[in-house]
Amino acid sequence: MLIGENQWGRTSLGRALESVLGPDEQGLSEADRTAGVTDPIVISLDIGESQPGEFDCCPPLAKLHCTIFGHRAVRLALTHQGGATTPAILDGAGHPIPLAPSEAQAAHAELRRQLPVIRLSLWDVVGQERASPQADAAWTSAMGAWMSPDREGPPSRQALLRSAEAATMELSDRRLRDAASLDLVSELRGLPSAWRHAERRPANADRVCAMLIAAHALLKADRRGVGEAVRPILLVEDPETHLHPTLLSNLWSLVEQLPAQRLVTTNSPDFLGAIDLRAIRRLVRRPDRTLAHGVKSKDLSESDVRRLSYHIRTLRGGAFFARAWILVEGETEFWSLPGVASLLDHDLDAEGVRVVEFAQAGLESVLRLAASLAMPVHALVDGDAAGRGYADVIHRHDAIAPCRLTVLPANSIERYFWDRGLEGAILESAYGAEAGSGRSPGRAIDDAIRRHTKPGLARRLLDAMAADPEQLVPKELGDVVASAISLARQSIRG
Repeated sequence: MLIGENQWGRTSLGRALESVLGPDEQGLSEADRTAGVTDPIVISLDIGESQPGEFDCCPPLAKLHCTIFGHRAVRLALTHQGGATTPAILDGAGHPIPLAPSEAQAAHAELRRQLPVIRLSLWDVVGQERASPQADAAWTSAMGAWMSPDREGPPSRQALLRSAEAATMELSDRRLRDAASLDLVSELRGLPSAWRHAERRPANADRVCAMLIAAHALLKADRRGVGEAVRPILLVEDPETHLHPTLLSNLWSLVEQLPAQRLVTTNSPDFLGAIDLRAIRRLVRRPDRTLAHGVKSKDLSESDVRRLSYHIRTLRGGAFFARAWILVEGETEFWSLPGVASLLDHDLDAEGVRVVEFAQAGLESVLRLAASLAMPVHALVDGDAAGRGYADVIHRHDAIAPCRLTVLPANSIERYFWDRGLEGAILESAYGAEAGSGRSPGRAIDDAIRRHTKPGLARRLLDAMAADPEQLVPKELGDVVASAISLARQSIRG
């Protein structure tokens, strides 16, 4: 799963894969060159074995593999210059292996056959050619299994998968009857346009689900004439477009079941919430390159993944699309900081800054996750014993991935607000407008929270600060907001 901002390379990555392993018409051209650049276009891919000895069974590749990090792989490079594209096979050090042009071309053709890249465009593509008869038949199979007359309301996951299995059986039977329908790759590539020719023009949600069901059926149906080594790479771009959130988790159940390698892009926090944390790759654009960052198995334990999946990915899925995080301990900070930013004429959402609670998920786990995703962070902690412990964790982590830190000069953020001139608002929240000033801070704060809850008290304190933001917004909180915005802007500039 790829996430990243617009113009950060998600579509370009898919285009690069298509140019190397896609159909002939998707090859490189001068239009792919950056304006004003005359250097050749070079794309390199390392393609590993799906099982030991796979390359030995394939004559064009048998003697061309090398070992990378203990795994056998073929290193393919395409160079486009002067209107022509030339393939080459590289050794482990990245140097071209001396081969006759015909040998390099044969190896490239074999890799394109074994790893065909297929873009499943779920939406109308202008100018797309009419689908092949086989694709039309696959579409009819999927629609027949999917759009049953008695279906009411959104489908369940079980219903979707049952439809996929029914389409698979129908396609398997058809393949046994019709020896001509053996070109799996052509059928898959024809699916995006096949819906145009269906007898009943489906609605958006039905069309998307039916297309995925058809792809599922094609990939699982009897594959006579298609080598078992063929491992299609399916590119699915923003499948959530125009779909209601209630359909998204069901949609992922179809994508997840596709028996192929999958590269999916999304801008949907709801869709992201259905995906394994370790399958996410965050693209980060730098001045001279785009880097992909993701969680490695060694970075997080199963317990870490479970907690983070619930507290951050599921509850705060939008945080993965941010440019920087402010890490906070609890509810009061979570509700206060966006309000403080607004009082200082900043919009955290527009700046790409998200406030993330870490206490329940575990600070070390959140910091490791942020480092894995190359997410810049500024942490805000209390000045009590727990806060000092968190500060020690951050100092240890800072050697691995830089993290800015602010320790409040108080045992809690509520006491911090009290000390910064907002004791009147806290007393009024606890005891009403006639409250006197002789109450202890700790008791007054507890009573205010008991009466209004922490989020409620945070809102009342923000209302009090709004009367004179310049004087009443505490400096340390303003500095945290400014620091996080600076980190977010730096991430754009690279």
